[in-house]
Amino acid sequence: MFAIGHFAIGYLTGKASAKAFKIPVNMPLILTASVIPDFDLLLRFLEHRGPTHSLITMAALLTPFLIYYGKAAVPYSAALASHSLMGDLIGGTQLLWPLSTQQYGALDIDVASPFTSTLELALFFISIAIMFKAGDLRKIFTDNYRTTLLLPFGAVLGPMLAVGRGPEYALPLLLVIPSLFYLALFAYSMIVRKPKKRLAPHR
Repeated sequence: MFAIGHFAIGYLTGKASAKAFKIPVNMPLILTASVIPDFDLLLRFLEHRGPTHSLITMAALLTPFLIYYGKAAVPYSAALASHSLMGDLIGGTQLLWPLSTQQYGALDIDVASPFTSTLELALFFISIAIMFKAGDLRKIFTDNYRTTLLLPFGAVLGPMLAVGRGPEYALPLLLVIPSLFYLALFAYSMIVRKPKKRLAPHR
C-alpha cells in the first residue's frame, strides 16, 4: 500500500481510538505515525517490510511513549500499528522480526495493482470526508509538530518520482491526484500556518 492508503487507515484507526479514550488528536503526528515504517525505503541495507514493519520493533519504540504520555499516545500507537496490521497485509510483511522473517499477509496482491489502487482511492475519499466533517482537516494547518510532516511529504513524493527499489514502487495513475493534494496540504502547513499548543504528558 502506498502512503495514500496508509494515511487513511492510520487516521481512521487513530481517530477511532482517540474517540474511545475521549482525547484530541494531533493531525501531523497521526499522519506521520501512519508512514513511519516506510522509512526503511531510505535505508538500502534493510529489506522493505522487514525490521521497521515488525510489531516487536513497534512495541519497543512505543513503550516509552505510552509510559510517559499515557492514553494521549494511544491514537499514534494505533496509527503506527495500522501500517503493518492493516495496510501492508496486502502483499505481506515481517510482523515478527527478529524472531521470524516469515511474511504474513492476507492477500498476495501487488501494491500497484488496480485493485489496491482503487481501494486506496476509496479510503482516501472516505478519510478526507471524515476529516472535513470532524474539523480535523484544518488541524493539519494549526496543530503543532508540523515539521514531522516532512516524513509524510517524502512518503508521497518518493513514489511520484519513482524513487525506490524498482518499478513496483512507482505511483499508480489513480493515486496521482490524491498525492498532489497531500503534497500541497503538507507544504502549506509546514511553510505558512502557525502552530498551536504542544502535546502534554498524561498525569
